[in-house]
Amino acid sequence: MDYASRLMHPAIQSLLLGTLALLLVSRRRPRAGLVTGTLALAWVWLASCPGLALALRDGLLPATPPRPARIGAIVVLGGGRLPHDGSLPDDTRAGTALRWWRGGLAPVLMASGRDQADDLARRYREAGVPRERLRVEHASTDTHENARDSATLLRAEGIRTVAVVTSPVHLRRAAACFRHEGLAVWPIAASDDDEAALRRAPAWLPRRDALTLTARSLHEYVATWIYRRRGWM
Repeated sequence: MDYASRLMHPAIQSLLLGTLALLLVSRRRPRAGLVTGTLALAWVWLASCPGLALALRDGLLPATPPRPARIGAIVVLGGGRLPHDGSLPDDTRAGTALRWWRGGLAPVLMASGRDQADDLARRYREAGVPRERLRVEHASTDTHENARDSATLLRAEGIRTVAVVTSPVHLRRAAACFRHEGLAVWPIAASDDDEAALRRAPAWLPRRDALTLTARSLHEYVATWIYRRRGWM
């Protein structure tokens, strides 16, 4: 994780505000230090509440278009959680893609991303996916490259319509990147962000998983802005 991504985490932001508060107090500016320290505590508390986390998450969800009559490939993006035991649980990106492939959504299953593509392909083979149905794109390091490199490989096989599988907060940006590369996209969200548990929880009672979701959502809003500025979506 790079430094910019770390700065998107509310806990890091609050820590920096707390450090600034201590510095202000040491410089004999206690009132400014008190205000800054209060802001630090208030922000980490608010960011840890399911109400805010879910509101940020829901603002990132894409509209789901009608399912195309024919989908040539399912593309799963790396970066999600993978159990150490080699399994592919249904609530992960990898497991969601496998479930849809087994259901006959598309004949081809592609793993994309340098961090996990080879490992995913191995797990898929062990789960019974034939080698001839698997495609691996293992050079990309971000969502833009996921879309660019995957689209190049798929177009070479005549595939123009894909289902893209990734986390809910990442799905809108990912789908837009693939569309930018000339592919028709049907987005599929993996259930990997603890949404169900957060919706059952009190909206303004802080939770660690809510803080994690808030951080991921903030990162995604910033990444979406950057991608639009760069013309990648």
